[in-house]
Amino acid sequence: MRIPVDQARDLCHRVFHDALQAPQAIVEDATGVLVDADLRGIASHGIAVLPYYLDKWQQGQIVPTAEIELMSETATTSVFSGHRALGHYTSRHAMQAAIDKARTNGLGSAVVRNSTHNGAISAYTIQAARAGLLGIAATACAPHVAPFGGREGLHGTNPISYALPRPGTDPIVFDLSTGYSSGKLKDLGAASGELPPDRALNAAGDPTTDPADLKNGWILPVAGHIGYGLALLVDGLTAALADSPIGREIPLVHDTSGPYHGSFFCLAIDPGAFGGATAFSQRIESLVDQIAGHTAQDPREPVRWPGQRGWELARQNGERGIPFDPARWEQLLEELRSFGVTT
Repeated sequence: MRIPVDQARDLCHRVFHDALQAPQAIVEDATGVLVDADLRGIASHGIAVLPYYLDKWQQGQIVPTAEIELMSETATTSVFSGHRALGHYTSRHAMQAAIDKARTNGLGSAVVRNSTHNGAISAYTIQAARAGLLGIAATACAPHVAPFGGREGLHGTNPISYALPRPGTDPIVFDLSTGYSSGKLKDLGAASGELPPDRALNAAGDPTTDPADLKNGWILPVAGHIGYGLALLVDGLTAALADSPIGREIPLVHDTSGPYHGSFFCLAIDPGAFGGATAFSQRIESLVDQIAGHTAQDPREPVRWPGQRGWELARQNGERGIPFDPARWEQLLEELRSFGVTT
């Protein structure tokens, strides 16, 4: 089945506006990030996760009416406190601050501490790219990922993203979770009855392919030491720069006795401050042309630039609606009704 985009937006409005009673600007940011993820085929970070935000709100980890606060700044940097506000709003605000500084000074960056889950972080690098700037963003989260060679969680899935602007068309955009996604692993386990090897550990820290171990076990970094190394870079860019809890100082997802303690980093770079905006665009388009003309190993699967498939899906899903498994749709509506959301 397919869900009309307007219906998806209305469902977000019922959650963020009617239930959480967030201000309109915050509702718009959260709705935009979730629906954009669904349109680009990132269903794991779309409207299917709406119950998560209701749950975190009821537990006190999300404060829907909280405002982001500027703690300090320089000509090229900003440090914000999110005060447990919705992460989509604080991340949008931080990236806009970075964009504004980059337009004046060539570079702009920002960090947010005491933030919450902010969805697919490529939304924020795309924000910079749409402004004609190169965008980089990263998020640190709960330590459910074991380090390379380790037996228990040390850091989060710690996603990192970049987007390269292309005037007049869709940007190149890359979004990587440095640890395997527990949500995607759950889906794989439900579909096949087992997990792929080298993706997870059980509670004792031993390798497992049993989906049941995801509840109390640990997940592993993508590509072993590569994902581990990138995850630590994300911790440095986010938690360390923001002077926020880092690694195992961040509470696990099921520990709701205190703040979520998420942290966010973003960087905006103005090509005009380097070799020139026109030259940058010409070089990027040359690269895109080279990718398009590259000989594919399988002629049925052409070589694509990062984000190309997502933009094709966005146009298709915008016209036809967001694809959704019927059983999962009914489950989502039931979950929302359990929180008192009318559907």
